[in-house]
Amino acid sequence: MDVLSDVIAVMRTGRPRSARVEWHAPWGQRFPSVPGSAGFQVILQGSCWLLPPDGPPVALAVGDVLFFPHGHGYAMADQPTTPVDEPRCDPAAEGGDLFASASVGGSGAPTVTLCGGYELDPARAHPLLRDLPDLIHLPARLGLHPELRAAVELLGAEVHKPRLGADTIVSALLDMLLLYILRAWFDAPREHCTVSGWAQALADPGISAALDAIHRDPAHPWTCP
Repeated sequence: MDVLSDVIAVMRTGRPRSARVEWHAPWGQRFPSVPGSAGFQVILQGSCWLLPPDGPPVALAVGDVLFFPHGHGYAMADQPTTPVDEPRCDPAAEGGDLFASASVGGSGAPTVTLCGGYELDPARAHPLLRDLPDLIHLPARLGLHPELRAAVELLGAEVHKPRLGADTIVSALLDMLLLYILRAWFDAPREHCTVSGWAQALADPGISAALDAIHRDPAHPWTCP
């Protein structure tokens, strides 16, 4: 098993949760910090704003993916000036469903998001995830991360209209989504993000290949040329 797959397999506990939410303007919601978790947001339709606890608002468009590796809190709204409410729909919270649908907000223009969360065992923490930034933002760009886009489309459709076998399919797609998000970030141009430690090592093709080989066969007497 490769390094990234092994780390996720060891740290993941419980089952993931997700929801397809239709937000109608005006709307704003606070998503509280959830220790021992990682969460994501994907914009499926419309546009909105991310309101981070530190820093300026971030405009989000269709196809944008947000990932919060450490479960830190944040807020989202239809406009930066819209007041944010306490959570009314938070799939990352403990006890959430594997998948759900909800409609929240007023009677204005709709924005559709796909959101969810994963439980991570802090006792099995790995520096690979520890070194990730608090927020990973993967903007939608034509032709970029096709596997991630395909997983998002499949997951969005399955959550929106669940059919026979949906529980197993959604659970598998959520696992795929997590790995595709991390892969896309590791493959991103380094000038657009600051990395260190394991994250920096896996972003380097040569070092990543060496770590993967050692991880697959730690008993082998590896040497450096």
